[in-house]
Formats: sequence, C-alpha cells, structure tokens
Amino acid sequence: MISIMLLSSSATAAGLAFLKVDVGARAAGMGGAFVAAADDISSIWCNPAGLSMIKTEEITIHHQDWLQDTRYECLGYAYPTQNLTLGISLNHLSSNHIPEILRDVADNPCPTGRLFGVSDMSGMFVVSKQVNKDTSIGIGLKYLQEQLDNNTANAGALDLGCLYTSDNSFCLALSIQNIGSKMQMNKNKFALPMMYRTGVAWKTESSVVGIEINKASDRELRGCAGVELKINDPITVRCGYQFLTDNAHGSFKGMPDRVSLGFGVKIGQTTIDYAFAPYGVLEDTHRVSVSHKFGNMRFAAKKHVSPQREGFVEEDKGIKPKNASNDMLIVTTDNIPLREGPGTTYSIITKVKIGTRLMVVDRQKKWFYKVALPDGRCGWICSIFVE
Repeated sequence: MISIMLLSSSATAAGLAFLKVDVGARAAGMGGAFVAAADDISSIWCNPAGLSMIKTEEITIHHQDWLQDTRYECLGYAYPTQNLTLGISLNHLSSNHIPEILRDVADNPCPTGRLFGVSDMSGMFVVSKQVNKDTSIGIGLKYLQEQLDNNTANAGALDLGCLYTSDNSFCLALSIQNIGSKMQMNKNKFALPMMYRTGVAWKTESSVVGIEINKASDRELRGCAGVELKINDPITVRCGYQFLTDNAHGSFKGMPDRVSLGFGVKIGQTTIDYAFAPYGVLEDTHRVSVSHKFGNMRFAAKKHVSPQREGFVEEDKGIKPKNASNDMLIVTTDNIPLREGPGTTYSIITKVKIGTRLMVVDRQKKWFYKVALPDGRCGWICSIFVE
C-alpha cells in the first residue's frame, strides 16, 4: 500500500520523483549537503560545476535498495580535457509487483489483485569548465522517461550549476536542476520536480563541512548539513542530517527528520563508499558506490620556472637534478597549504594548486611528506591530498 501511494503521488503531482533522491553514497552520508562540497564524479547529479575539479578519468557505479523493494542503479563517467571536463550518466529506478488499487465512485480504495511495475530512467551529458582559479560552471542535458504499467512519458531537462572556491577553502554553490516542460502520460500532464539548491562548505586537509538549503517544486524548503572526516589515509567517516520545514510557518522543526551515516575506503585508485539512512516508519535505505580513477592526472597545472632553475629542485643541503629521483607526487585538491613543518600548527609557506608535480624529499612522517616545488622551495604537505 505504501509503495502505490508513493508512486501515485509522483504521477499526479510531479513526475520522475526519483530525480530528488541523492545519488552517491558520499553525498548521502553527508545528509545530502553536497552542492558546495561537490568535487568528485558524483557532482554530475547535484552540481555539474563540481565536475571541473576532476583531473583524471573516473567511473562510478551506484546501487541503492530504496523504499519497499525499489531498486535504484546509477552509472557515471567523467573525462577531463585541456579546457573542459565532460561527463555522462545513466540512472534507472524500478519497482515491480506493485498491487493495483483503484477507487470506486465513493473514493474508497479497491484492490484489483493485479500487479504492475514502474520504471524511471534518466540519461545525462554534462560539460563543466573552470572559468578562473576560483569559479567553475557546469551544464547538464537530460533525457527523461517514466513508465507506469503500459504507459510511457518522455521529456528533456536541463541542469545548471556554479561553484566558487576561495583560497581559504570556503566554498559557495548554486544549482538548478530539472528545468524543463511538463510531461504527459495519456491525457494527464505533470511538471518535472525542478529543484533549487544553494549551500556553503568548508574544506580542510582532513575534513569537509557542508550546509545546504534546497527547494523542490512539489515540496517545502529543506535544510541539511553534513560532515566528512578523514581518520587516516584510506578511511573516511561521514554523518549528516536533514530538517524539513513546518508547513504553516516555513520554520525548521526541532528534531532531525532523517539522520544518515556513512564511510569510505580508498584502495589504490578505487574508492568504496557506503551510506545508511533510516526512513521513519518505512524501511531503512542502504547505498553503495564504487568509483575508480584511471591512470595519472591528464592535465597538470602549468608552472612558470625560470631557465636558470629549470631541471633542479632544492633540498636542505643544496641542489640536485630533477632526474636524480623518480619519486614524484601530484596534488589532487586545489589550494593545499605547503607548511614549514609536518603538522597543521606550522606556518604556511604557500598554497599549492591542483595538478602541481612535487618531488618527494622525505616520506618518514605518517601524515605529511616533505616535498620540493618546481621552483625549488621545500616544505611539508599532507599526504591525503597527493597521489
């Protein structure tokens, strides 16, 4: 009964309700507060501007056992070029063996004993560009399809996103999703669930904190917040919560309507993420995502090195040729501090841009590497943000 009520409401109010479901276990583990924290391949589904942060080819698959035997599967792929990052995705939600329930002239529910299925599908192509060192934009073009028993409806839609990241790792973002015309199934027309999202995030070497406000066209304002903590090199833990607004006054309720937990494990170039979210009187939801990066960074940031210094890097005891060691690292996150010592209490020498190639001088510390910049300066950088 619960399934048919949920699916019926989506068909009469706003179609393709699955477009409002958070995709990616990382985002779900943070309570959905990801529009400003978006910096990986799951950006495809919440803020296409965040896709510009990706510097290597990456693929991800996502599986979710949702409410009442509903399955949600997603596939995404990102390909960075010299000036743009391109992405494609395919989402599919299905639910079978749903009991058909009609209503009589008195509007009473009347089960017919027949079972039917529902299937929703979305295909998207994304283009993202970093327009300057602080700002990225993105656009996604969608093809949408909804099947309810033997009836089918199709539509096109547009996603837009913008992401600003300051030098001190403060992020501000805005995205508008599912911009499109109404869908029509038989003689019934219904709107797409257009969604507005805005939020802020703070990123450090070992944590991410995100806060988001979002509004879908068929529901009240919603707020969510989440935190991500790196407890060591391969393991990350996450927690998030969502608040729904009061129908009458638009204010937040006193207690979280939904709390989520999650974790991630990185094994080489592969990351496995898991998220758990209870859903009140309905079933708990479990989400698993697996992402894999291919090879090294395709387009590293270009650095201007004077001819006199080209081919050399400094160590504490003089200068040695670059080719004396092949132990190189690449910075994977933008504006990472290079410090005077192996810890966050040491002064910052400079901020290192994403894509910068570094030569390793010392790997003896657990959390920090001593490295040399292309211009010869040496310092310590957190091992989490290089590979």
